[in-house]
Amino acid sequence: MRAQGYLYALLTAAFFGAGAVLANRVTREIDPLLTTELNLSIGAALLAGYLVARRRPLVPRGLSARDWARIGFVAVVGTGLSLALVITGLSRTTPVNGGFLIQLQGPTAVLASVFLLGDRLRWWQSTGLAVTLAGGVLVVLREPGAGFTAVGSGDLLVLAGAVLAGLAFLPAKSLMARVPALQLSLWRLVLATVVLLPVLLLAPGPLRWHPGAGTLLLQLLLAVTNFCLAYVTLHLALDRLRPWETASVLQLEPAFTVVVSLLALSLAPTPLQLAGGVLMIAGGLVSNRPARPPAPEPATAPAPEPASAPATDTLPIPDGGSLPSPVPANPAYQNSRGTTP
Repeated sequence: MRAQGYLYALLTAAFFGAGAVLANRVTREIDPLLTTELNLSIGAALLAGYLVARRRPLVPRGLSARDWARIGFVAVVGTGLSLALVITGLSRTTPVNGGFLIQLQGPTAVLASVFLLGDRLRWWQSTGLAVTLAGGVLVVLREPGAGFTAVGSGDLLVLAGAVLAGLAFLPAKSLMARVPALQLSLWRLVLATVVLLPVLLLAPGPLRWHPGAGTLLLQLLLAVTNFCLAYVTLHLALDRLRPWETASVLQLEPAFTVVVSLLALSLAPTPLQLAGGVLMIAGGLVSNRPARPPAPEPATAPAPEPASAPATDTLPIPDGGSLPSPVPANPAYQNSRGTTP
């Protein structure tokens, strides 16, 4: 069960990591806000079509008002508003600052899990998370001469979006016991599409749209992997792991981005990125190392029962009392001649 959860979390990190490469290519010809709205709507349409084809209900049944409020928070705040803030912020900051700040959704989920859910991290788990985050910084920096710029409005927007995305891990985890992963993913995408639509309509100036056939195919691939399958595998991982465990695996996303860039774009990673990837993998292994089971208590021998006096037959006496018989009450008793008295 837990092994499946880690597998789903790794798949999610791989989808998101590959999505960063695809989005970089697609947004050259399609405006970022427009491609995000397309991703959400295409992903929702694919999930709805699959549920209808399998004759499964589109709307979860038997949910309370509190459950729907949690779905609203995950979809509106943790997905729609978060994406709007991140996309707007990335256009106003440097790739180094933005790439680092996006990773903070993982530590946000970890801290929220500790303070709100009462999870306790061992020292090696905290160390592993810090090492993974440090490796992600090296991957984002790419070159030793690269550095962070002064914090601006774009950085604050990306940071706010990352924090909201990290906080959404907790209500999503609580919903997994009552809402199937496909239905939760569907409503997460549908409501996020509605939230992002006013931002799209109020965007200043015309939105960039001059894609070729290849870009449209990449757009479809991005929607299927990064906004359809990724959210399904994310919810399946949350169903099997604690929120902080899922978040710690998702911190490997920059490493997958480097691997996909190498395979798809022949963009060889720099030595600094390779060092960062090694740190991220090592930190992920350390932070998710299972704790040792407590040593069993030594078995104690039961106290011996006190010896009881042998049972004897009694003989009646005239005054109504009784005297013990010298013959033990044992049918197997025999005298010295081998006969039973």
